[in-house]
Formats: sequence, C-alpha cells, structure tokens
Amino acid sequence: MRAFVVRPFGTKDNIDFERVENDLIQPALAELRSMGFDVDGTTTAAIVSAGGIREDMFRLLAVADLVIADVSIHNANVFYELGIRHALQASHTFLIRANNQAAYPFDLQTDRYFAYDASNPSARSHELAVALRSTLADRSADSPIFRLLPGLLSHQRQSSTQAPASFLDDVQAARNAGERGLLRLFVEEVRAFDWYQDGLRVVGDAQFVLRSYASARETFELIREFDPDNLHANCRLATIYQRLAVDASALERTTLLASSDRAIERALDVSTKASDKAEAWALKGSNAKSRWIDQFLSAEPSQRASVALASPRLGEMLEYYLRAYYLDLNSHYPGVNALNLLRAQIDLAEQEPAAWNNQHETDNEATVALEARKQLAVRLSSALCLALVPDDVMGNRMSQDLDHWALSSCADLSLTTVDSAARVAHRYLEAVTGAEQFTLEAMQRSMRMFQDLGLFEPNLTAAREVVEQAISTLRTNDAIYAAADAPARVLLFTGHMVDAPDRPADKRRFPRTAKAEQIARQLIEDAIQAEIAGETGTIVGIASGANGGDVLFHETCRRLGVRTSVYLALPPAAFQAASVQSGGPDWVDRYQTLCSTATPRVLQNEERLPDWLVDKPNYNVWQRCNYWMLFSALVMGAKRQTLIALYNPDMDSDGVGGTRDFATVAKERGVKTVELDARALLVE
Repeated sequence: MRAFVVRPFGTKDNIDFERVENDLIQPALAELRSMGFDVDGTTTAAIVSAGGIREDMFRLLAVADLVIADVSIHNANVFYELGIRHALQASHTFLIRANNQAAYPFDLQTDRYFAYDASNPSARSHELAVALRSTLADRSADSPIFRLLPGLLSHQRQSSTQAPASFLDDVQAARNAGERGLLRLFVEEVRAFDWYQDGLRVVGDAQFVLRSYASARETFELIREFDPDNLHANCRLATIYQRLAVDASALERTTLLASSDRAIERALDVSTKASDKAEAWALKGSNAKSRWIDQFLSAEPSQRASVALASPRLGEMLEYYLRAYYLDLNSHYPGVNALNLLRAQIDLAEQEPAAWNNQHETDNEATVALEARKQLAVRLSSALCLALVPDDVMGNRMSQDLDHWALSSCADLSLTTVDSAARVAHRYLEAVTGAEQFTLEAMQRSMRMFQDLGLFEPNLTAAREVVEQAISTLRTNDAIYAAADAPARVLLFTGHMVDAPDRPADKRRFPRTAKAEQIARQLIEDAIQAEIAGETGTIVGIASGANGGDVLFHETCRRLGVRTSVYLALPPAAFQAASVQSGGPDWVDRYQTLCSTATPRVLQNEERLPDWLVDKPNYNVWQRCNYWMLFSALVMGAKRQTLIALYNPDMDSDGVGGTRDFATVAKERGVKTVELDARALLVE
C-alpha cells in the first residue's frame, strides 16, 4: 500500500517540516504497519532526483492509497497537489495542520483536519496513526469535488500503473512451470510498487489457473482491501470461494458460499457492460447449483430425483443462468447450463409426475408449464447450436480452435441434443484435448450432478469416460499436477555455513572441524526426529544447498526417509561458487551429490535482482530465496510447517537474508520455529 505525503520542505513560518515528517508522519505510518497495514510513505522529494517530477507526482497523487497533506502554511505546491488529488480520488485524503498558524484558506475551512503541535510533533503520532487507520477504513468521499458531484467516478488506478513487461514474463514463466511458491513470492514483492494492483491481478490469475485457490484468494482479497469494488477481483473471488467450498466442511461450505454471494453482489453493483453482468449472474447460478446439489444429495438415493425436482433452488438457478444468457447471447456457458438444467427439469417431471404436479394449483397448469419449458428448451437449443455447432451454411461463429470454453460448451450441448453416445464422446474428445484442469473439473462436476440424478444416459456415461480419462492423464503426465496431495508436514531449514578459512577466530560460528560437524549433525537430527515423531502422513523437507547446515539437513532427512527439495538462489555452478566452495573440496563433493539425486530448483540466473525488482529497498537475492522457500512451504497446504534454524545468536551478523532474519520472517507468518543454538559448535 502506497502513502504519498504532500508537504512543504525545510523550515518555513517557524515550522520545521522535516521534523514533522520524521517525528510525526513516519512514526504514525510505522504504527500503521504494526496494525497490519503494509504501508510505505514517500514525498515529492523522493522523486526529484529521478527527473520527470511532474509526471511522477501526478501518477502518485492518482494511485496512492492514502495521501497526507500538510496545509499548515500557504504553500502553492501543496495546494496545487491537494487539488489534483481531490479531483482524481474520492477518498483517503487526510489533512494535517500545525496549531496557531495563519488563517486557514477559505476554500478548506469546511474540511476537517488533524492538528499537531509544531514544537512537539511527536506528541500526537499515535493519535495520527489511529486517525489514519479510521480514514483507510472509511470508504465515503472526503474530496469536496466528489461530495458535490456524487455521480463522478474516481480515477482507475490500473489505467496509469501497469505492471512492467519483465514482470509479466516472470509470472508467465512461473505459471508454465507450476511454481506456486514463486507466484506467492511475487505477491509479497509487488506490494512495494505503485503498480501493485495490476501486479496482484496478474499473479492472482496465474494462481487461479494453477488451482492454487487458497493463495489466489489471498491475492484477490489484497486487491479488494483497498479497492472493494474491483470487478475482476470480485468475480474471481466468487469463483474461488465456490471452489474452496467443494472440499470444505458443511459449516465452512456455508460460509464460503455466502462470501461468494457477497462478491457477486459487489460485481453486479459496479458492472456496466452486459458481458460483465452476464458473468456475475452465471456465478449466482453456480452458487444456486452448489446449494441444490447439497440439498438433493442429503436425501436417500431413491428420493433424490423428487427432492431435486421439488427444490426451489432448481428454479432459482434456471432464472440466474437464463438471465445471464439473455444479457449476452455470446455467453454460451450460462446458456448451455440453462438448457441442460431445463432438460433435467423436464426429464425429472416426466419421471416424477406427482412431484411436478404438486408444485402447481392444478394438473392442467402443471401440464401447461411443462410444455412451456419444452418449447423454451427448443428455442435455447436452436440459438446455442447456431452459435456453437459448425454447419455447411453458416460455418462456425466461435473460434473453437482457440477457445476451450467454447469447445467445452459445445460438448455439454451435445449431451442433451445428440442422439448418439459415440458422437457425444467424440465432441468431448475434441473438448478435452489441450484443456486445462480447471475446465476439465468444471465439466466433471456437471456430469456427477446428472449421474447422481440418473439422467441423460447413455450419453452421460460416454462423456464421463472421456473426461475422467483426460483428468487422469493430465495428473500423471503434467508435473504441475503430479503432486496434488498436500503433505502432512513441511520441514524448512536455515543454518550457518562452515566458517571460511579467513574468518577471524573471535567471529567463529561453525568451525571447520569434524567435532563441530558432528555436533551440528546431532542437533539437526534430534530436531527432525522430534518433529516427525508420530507423524503418519507425508513429510517433506525444504532447504538451500550451502555448505554446513543446509547440506547436513538434506543428508540427515534422506537418511531418515524424509524427501527433500533443494532450493538455490542461483544456478548450481554459480551457487557452488558463492555458498559451497569456501567449505573445501569435501563439501563441494557432497553438494554435487545432493544436486545429482534430484534436480535443484533455481530462483534466478544471476545475483542481480530482476529489472522490475531492483528498486525494492533493502532487498537481495539471499533474502529473496528465503522468502521463496517459506512461501513454497506455505502454499503446499500442509497442516503443519516447522522451520529449524541453526545459528549462533551472538554471531549472526548477516542481516537481511541471514539465518536470524529468516527465523524472524517465518515467525511473523505463524510458522513454528525451532532454534538450535550453534554456540554448542564452538568446542575445542
């Protein structure tokens, strides 16, 4: 989250504005961070040296999540910048002013402001932090322009802050490789930049495609934290909550579907295009479908058809899907869903005539209503066939060779409109070829629903066999999905390297002796044994490959039957030169043996940070690698994560990216941390 401070500079009218910045504003922002707001504040001074100050200033005023303006004196620059902010953003502009100053400008006299004592600005830093927190929580307009013109829309931040091309390339590469941990690392890193919302959107979409739903939920909720009406975030979250609900407990399922409902309502409130509204109504249909399935599956198998037919949820989701399709006739997904559910209702009504008749005042009304549904099904089928099914006269209106959703819809359409199971199977074979897991699972979900109701045979069996075989093949052959099951426990490790030959005697941490190595090995083994004792599920280990603690951890884990992965900040040869070679030939041999048993995972190709990341302050490749390992552990979905840290608290001076720093970061994210005192290695 970015805060921009608009203020005078130096000392003017007996106010030291540098002191106000250092003693009042920055401490308040620091306290905001302690309250859970990831806020970083800057002033115009920070961009003067970069050139193009006017363009950068305009951009920051437009995209900053919070602007703090000090209007203590009649400063033209401050009032100019404040006016720009008030014209661009409706809310989150906060005015401060020193007490006992010259008359307040007439145009701002009706605005509220926070007063501070210029002789002792630090006295109210806590109160300022609390006031800023309240401002961020308040979505109402504080701009006099937006209060006067309530129909005015705020500037869309993403239009002026797009993620750089190099970042987009890195996200695409991570998505292609199935690197969920790396994508989660990007989420942490982009929050330092003005383009973070666009960056989060790109990463969230990649996480969504990889079915990393818990991480995608976190990413899109970050976007919505400061842009609650973001259409894309709300539509994505609506689907993500639906997917998370599939494997949740009954209580969690209810809560998740309710969260999905709220996201859909937000999307409906802000959508202006027919296609966007259609997507939101289709999502409402999916939620109604989930509740409908829960309802009839709770009945005895012999009663499911009648319960499904009598449920108000059936009519509700038909209404939602039909509304979505009528809003946008190009939205074939809700159209096909509406048709197949309508066919299901018709078949169920013919199988359970009493249940159907009981929904109407008379049997004649029931007959008329059923006939109307049959006629509607014919009209829907004709419209969808025209759009989706190629013919000799019209050709094919959809680019099916590019759109797997269109192919999927075409296959689902055949389920109830084609009278040959072999032809249905062929349609599904076309649809599953090259389709992603998300598309296949959506198809499978609908098939299971119809299977539970005993509908659409033999077409359904033919289609289900094709889709289930495609899912099985994808999980077997695609490394992205090969390890889908979450481990029961993940063990992370960080520890000192063996002392370099030139390390001063009074700075020793891991002496180059067999005795020190033996003690370190025993400490690590005891810690691992304590963590895996009684564990019945899968256990995995994650560590880098430096000489000393890292290599010992891998060797010990593998001896105890724990599978480990080697995470390297740099390619194997470069990492060896930087973090292994100093230990001597024996450590090099052991490192190379370690790498030969399983291909290491590599973060980046050189020690210099990627171009899009070079401006992130106090950051280096070693800290980045620590974050990468940590987030890779967290996204695995294990119930328990433990970091084992072997370090000397008296000698851990590595700072950012060091062992103590890693332990601190892990604790902040709720990871159990077992700290091993490396002072035990300092034996004669």
